[in-house]
Amino acid sequence: MSEIRKKAMTRLVLCAVALVASIIFSVLLLNGTFDGKTGGSQPASGDTISSSAPAEGVDDPTADNFTAESTPAEEAPAEPEATPEPTPEPTPVPEYEGLSVQPTTYYNEGEQPTYTVTDGNNLNMRGGPGTDYDKIGQVPASTGVTALGTNEDGSWVVVNYNGTYGWLKTEFLNG
Repeated sequence: MSEIRKKAMTRLVLCAVALVASIIFSVLLLNGTFDGKTGGSQPASGDTISSSAPAEGVDDPTADNFTAESTPAEEAPAEPEATPEPTPEPTPVPEYEGLSVQPTTYYNEGEQPTYTVTDGNNLNMRGGPGTDYDKIGQVPASTGVTALGTNEDGSWVVVNYNGTYGWLKTEFLNG
């Protein structure tokens, strides 16, 4: 064998030995049976070593009294204390005066649909979503109105016309 191959083979063997030694050391360290001290007594053949208890002189990171020591370079920067966000107040549901029945769905401002009363119909405003409720006003034909809310199935809407709240049948409105 050439001299270069002998040196390469020697280095390879040394690397393999170092790798095996590192693996053994890691296993012993993880099991807690290696305390890093020399000259320690070996347990007798009948003695057992508990792998859950840390070796003498080794801090147990799972213990309640464990305090990790770190150098200033390892410390994480302190985060500023977050101020809790205030809990938003629930938006009060409007109460429309003069109505016998309030809407089941309310439209947010800016999301309120607009309608026009169909031509040829002066539409009666009612106190509730139905013709059996009292007539509380009238909206002339071709008048634009803004829906503030609706009943459960959307067949009637609440509007404000000339300062009076009332229900209009959507069948007679153009959207």
